Amino acid sequence: GGLMPGLMERWNCDRGEMVAGYGKIRDDWMAADLNGWLAPNLVYPGVAEACIAAETSTHCDVFIVTTKQARFAQAIMEGKGDLVIPDERVFSQTVSGLPKTDVLADLQAHARDDAVRLVFVEDKLSTLEKVCKVGAGLERWELFLVDWGYNTEAERARAEADPRITVINVDQFVGMLSTS
Repeated sequence: GGLMPGLMERWNCDRGEMVAGYGKIRDDWMAADLNGWLAPNLVYPGVAEACIAAETSTHCDVFIVTTKQARFAQAIMEGKGDLVIPDERVFSQTVSGLPKTDVLADLQAHARDDAVRLVFVEDKLSTLEKVCKVGAGLERWELFLVDWGYNTEAERARAEADPRITVINVDQFVGMLSTS
């Protein structure tokens, strides 16, 4: 949805070509100056360490579902937080074109067993609302909106009014992952 599909059609832009073009610009920048490329990409204090603790736990598998191309998300995680997630557990919506809801449905279908706790942490409320709209197919997922990133105070208030969504801060996120 949104403005972009109409503009792309109007200007005769191909999504795949645009993704490849933006990817090449980033690849060239990273090859020329990786530290310069990494510098503006933030990892909140404690987040990488909590993800590492969860990833090294025998009770938890960390999956990354991102709108970034996977190699860029992995470069940020590795370069800024020493966090290495195996390729098969990093899902790029940009590359696949699949909505996050489809990725979550697939992860749920392939969970080790029905007792596995499924947790989805997101910084965009609209994404969590889409998960809620899917309904029965994704009801096993516990949904968390972090109070940083791509959301506003008004969106956090809206999320707090939704019984399926829990708003958490960095400390709560770190605590949740550190005990996984």
